Amino acid sequence: MSETGQHENPLVPNKKLRQMYVAMAEARVLDERIVRLQKNVKGRRRLDSTRGQEACRVSTAIDLVAGDLVSDSQVGAVMDLLAGAKVDSLLKRVAEFHSGKNVQKATSAGVSGRLLPWVDDAGERLRMATGAAISFKTLGRKNVVIAYVRHREVAKGVWRAVLGLASKLELPVIFVVLPAVKGVKRDGMENLGSKTAQWGVPVIPVDVGDAVALYRVAQESLGRTRGGDGPVLIECVEFRVGGKGGGASVDPLVQMKENLLSRKVCTKEWLESAANGLRRRIATTKH
Repeated sequence: MSETGQHENPLVPNKKLRQMYVAMAEARVLDERIVRLQKNVKGRRRLDSTRGQEACRVSTAIDLVAGDLVSDSQVGAVMDLLAGAKVDSLLKRVAEFHSGKNVQKATSAGVSGRLLPWVDDAGERLRMATGAAISFKTLGRKNVVIAYVRHREVAKGVWRAVLGLASKLELPVIFVVLPAVKGVKRDGMENLGSKTAQWGVPVIPVDVGDAVALYRVAQESLGRTRGGDGPVLIECVEFRVGGKGGGASVDPLVQMKENLLSRKVCTKEWLESAANGLRRRIATTKH
């Protein structure tokens, strides 16, 4: 692993790049474990896979501070992991959600204390996130709310009301629009980016697989929002090899690996072992 700083990017230091990759790799490992655990779970008790969203989530959440809040697009195992929650608590929470037992506990404010309570209706989650941001604004706190929502999950009227209010009150909230879940049809609004400017919220489209670009956008957005300049919407756009409309999507972990190796930020051996600590903790967890 290169520690010389010869290939150091002053905007995103090598130490931060390695930290981001570990977080992305661990998010993938946890997601794969959850997918296996819910193999026989049916219907609404299944959690959507977060595979392919690692760059979107890690880059926007890795530098949150004490007091910041997150509104997730589903029961937040991966986001709780990023906030430092223990694996056994996360897997227990997922099991409770899968079983349908003690659902109130499973959908409560996470096990890290950072997540807002989860509800099934995406519009209600956005309103809850906006309400938390209003509290921060009213109390004069410098904290922010990060609200994750899937593409086409929210109707146009809800977006108009939420973004219009967030803009009018200059609320400390950052909306992160994740790619749509493959194979799941939703009736929410399309072409969101073309409308948000009309409602007073700047939109920044970023490649869903480019963790470094997403991190830089997130840092700029956090600085703006903490400084009192109001909300931002980051739209994670899934570009594909051979063009936006076709071909295969790029795996964010593969893209990050290539980035780190080309910059000589680490070795292949280090990359291969990045998530081993989490794998061992999962293996020794009773669930």
